Amino acid sequence: MKHAADTPGLRVDDVTRAELRRLANLFLLAGVTLVLFVLRAVIEVLPVTSLPSAVFVIWGLILLTGWAATLVYGVFVTLTARSWGWLLLCLIPVTSVPAGLAYAWIRRGEIERALLGDERRPSRSRRRSRGSGGG
Repeated sequence: MKHAADTPGLRVDDVTRAELRRLANLFLLAGVTLVLFVLRAVIEVLPVTSLPSAVFVIWGLILLTGWAATLVYGVFVTLTARSWGWLLLCLIPVTSVPAGLAYAWIRRGEIERALLGDERRPSRSRRRSRGSGGG
């Protein structure tokens, strides 16, 4: 992580750096797979006839590969982190892609808060309470 302007001298140990790299890879893999799933659903609903059938076959193979890779990599990442609830969600085929995406996002936020501290920015409730009593 590089936060030169915010916190000069922030050091991240090798274990955390490796976990952050795995989380970034999982987020990218699950995110691309989810976007492809959503686009496929939209195209299936809309009457798109200009695409050749070979495109749909290749798209289906990419989706299947992305889903399988997300399932396997999500299980690896959550098993390595010993996050048993997320591991269970990543093992279920229907929830593996959204669970991988959610886990990577949430865990990265937890690591960031642990490294930078909770006082980095005020919470929403604190921002509201600082206002001039109007709301």
